[in-house]
Amino acid sequence: MHRLDNGQPIRDAIHAAGLSIERLAEMTKRSDPAGYGISQSAIGHMVSTGRDSFTARSADLVARALGVSVEELFTNTPA
Repeated sequence: MHRLDNGQPIRDAIHAAGLSIERLAEMTKRSDPAGYGISQSAIGHMVSTGRDSFTARSADLVARALGVSVEELFTNTPA
């Protein structure tokens, strides 16, 4: 999965939810059936201008924790 607009939709969704990266990481653990979630570091990569590609699992967990669809944050097509 590839971030849309260099991660801006993710940053916007985090801001709209009133969350920090730390809190979002905690929330992904609760939405992960395995209980692992996504690390703060991985979420940091999602919102920064660095890495662009992420696993479908990571994209799904972040979207679920933010209460939005994966398609609002990620695409299957590289930018």
